[in-house]
Amino acid sequence: MTMTMYQSDRNFVSPANDASLYSAMVNDTNGTLNRGKKLNVTVNGLTATVDTGQALIQGRLVEILSAESITLPSNTSGKIVVTVDLTKQNDVSGNAGDSSYSVTVNQAYISVITSGTITQDDLNNGGYIYQLPIASFVSTATTATTTNIQSLFSDTGWLPLSLPSGTGTNGGSGWAQYRVKNNMMMISFYNINCVNNVNHNQIVVIPESLQPVGDNLRYFSIHNYNANTGYAYPVMATVQSKGHGAVVYGMWNYSEVANLTGATGTIQYPIG
Repeated sequence: MTMTMYQSDRNFVSPANDASLYSAMVNDTNGTLNRGKKLNVTVNGLTATVDTGQALIQGRLVEILSAESITLPSNTSGKIVVTVDLTKQNDVSGNAGDSSYSVTVNQAYISVITSGTITQDDLNNGGYIYQLPIASFVSTATTATTTNIQSLFSDTGWLPLSLPSGTGTNGGSGWAQYRVKNNMMMISFYNINCVNNVNHNQIVVIPESLQPVGDNLRYFSIHNYNANTGYAYPVMATVQSKGHGAVVYGMWNYSEVANLTGATGTIQYPIG
């Protein structure tokens, strides 16, 4: 018989079967979970410490039970990753079913990548290695700085978003917020007055770690809302990618309305 059903009476379910199921249930996405210290990375000299937490990688639940340290190479940059490596063998002691039975897992570990190439095989379709970045780093001869990479399976809730110098909220009636949920950046703002800032079109400032990655600008449809008349005029919001600028600015038909006095809209994009 060439067909089977793993979740059936008396059948055997392997870790690979479980992983395939769990991965499918989260649309084959991977990331850290809101558990423990969320795999937070700190650094002292060239020693990086990864705190407790869990990650879901290709349907496999990986957990750091106590903080682990790793030495970063000097005078370079790269990423700290959680690696799942199915080419390695786990160590077993005792007999399955006995209270003394235990497994030392060698197939999951912390590693450092400096080549710029992250290996992300499809482990559920014959691949062997998947590396999940949890932090980036830049090092000198004796020290390093790290930047934690945002968690995927988490929800920050709505947080206040910074405004550029000179940008206002029309006497406090306006607001600007952001939220990161499951690796999606959501920005929402209302009645933001940009008249007194540089170029008179700067709306909000996005934290560097949450900016989109790539060389291209991102464009979104928003409005210039007049709370007094109730009219809303079309505006195009421009989101700059990481390394090119943190300010979201607007562009519109200046012959239709002179100033961006009530920028209002919602922007959403994936992080990374």
